[in-house]
Amino acid sequence: MWSLLLATFMGMLDLFIVNVAAPAVQGDLHASFGDIQFVIAGYTLAYAMGLVTSGRLGDAYGRRRVFVIGVVVFGAASVACAAAPGAGALVAARVVQGLGAALMLPQVLALIQVMFTGTERARAIGLYGAVLPVGAIAGQIAGGSLVRLDLFGLGWRMIFVVNVPLCVLAAIGALLTVTKVDGSGRSTFDVPAVGMLSLALLLLLYPLIVGPERGWSSTATIELVASAVLFAAFGLWERRVDARGAAALLPLRLFGERGFARGLPTALFFYSGNSGLVLILSYFLQKGVHLAPLSSGLVFVPMGIASAVAALAARRLVERYGHRITVSGTGFMLVGLLLTWAAIGAAHGGAQALALLPGLVVASFGQGLIAPALIGLVLAEVVPEDSGAASGGLLTATQVANALGVAVIGSAFTVLVGDHGYRTAFGTCLFVLGALALATFVFLMLLRPRPAGAVTGQAPTRT
Repeated sequence: MWSLLLATFMGMLDLFIVNVAAPAVQGDLHASFGDIQFVIAGYTLAYAMGLVTSGRLGDAYGRRRVFVIGVVVFGAASVACAAAPGAGALVAARVVQGLGAALMLPQVLALIQVMFTGTERARAIGLYGAVLPVGAIAGQIAGGSLVRLDLFGLGWRMIFVVNVPLCVLAAIGALLTVTKVDGSGRSTFDVPAVGMLSLALLLLLYPLIVGPERGWSSTATIELVASAVLFAAFGLWERRVDARGAAALLPLRLFGERGFARGLPTALFFYSGNSGLVLILSYFLQKGVHLAPLSSGLVFVPMGIASAVAALAARRLVERYGHRITVSGTGFMLVGLLLTWAAIGAAHGGAQALALLPGLVVASFGQGLIAPALIGLVLAEVVPEDSGAASGGLLTATQVANALGVAVIGSAFTVLVGDHGYRTAFGTCLFVLGALALATFVFLMLLRPRPAGAVTGQAPTRT
């Protein structure tokens, strides 16, 4: 489990670590702002596009094998990132690094699903849920800290070097300890579906990721429409594959599972709100309150701790009090957002950040109560042979939600800042986040587990 969690930590770390170090990277490589955008977006796009495909690869060819290959690719790409002589080479290495993350991370949830049962599985998912915010916060802190420390004179390159020993530990640990790794042994692979889904995700995520910075255009609209057409074509193709009894990339039978079908829209509302909060809070602290990047990053530390503590406590609380504990997470989120809104303008400078903290910590605690339970509910009824595909689908929905939150809430925040200033923009967007929390509440109520098995994560077997 610790080998799997280490890989999860690395994947989350590298989603965020470049953001704070971006100015140093840009200056050292004499890169344009557009180049730096692609250094960040290249990883995210490759990661999101490869999740479902790599999840299915694990189902077919063995999850430990694909996990270890992903760790090796991730580590090698990290070395290439650290040694990059220019912006183009760094972007290419980041794309490969994102593909490595896509190979290893769906296997984590899939291996949890097949290696653990009952309360052990619930505990494993709780640990997984606790590592996610820790990795995200560590990325924001480590990016600024490593650049500032300039270890061995490597400067920003150290943010990639730190991955190498972690990859060695994760790969060796998996080889020594992961045992239930058999794949289905199917030699065929749904190549047309891979192409359609990858292109559809690219056309969806690319304008969402770069749109807030570059501005929306008719080209972005065309890309989004084309994405919708490709998703429809993908669904029709997978229906044909299913009808032939072949191995579909994302089996449509998954959407017949109550938890998976209702869990994906729940994840869209939940994670889009979370990513939107991180974005607007970062901008408000740095641009509105005028904190340094590292100082603003430190504000996220107690938020990450609160979320991790809640994720670890959620299993026992759900075992004792049931699904209402998960649903109560939305109540904590709403109260926290309200407290944060009430603290806007209560002080200035660093004192303003301190005034915001109580509300932010309460909201983060609520997020921690929901995240691991949501993962368990989505995957609870998925049979072991589909666990990789289901895990990839869930992680893809999470990435789409993150991109939507950044694009939609970020755009609204930018418009409001221009018209009313940072405080009003931040306060107004908090109400939008509150609406997303309410939507999460509604979908969590619809996702209420069945009386037997859903809370403990017991998956049925197919006959």
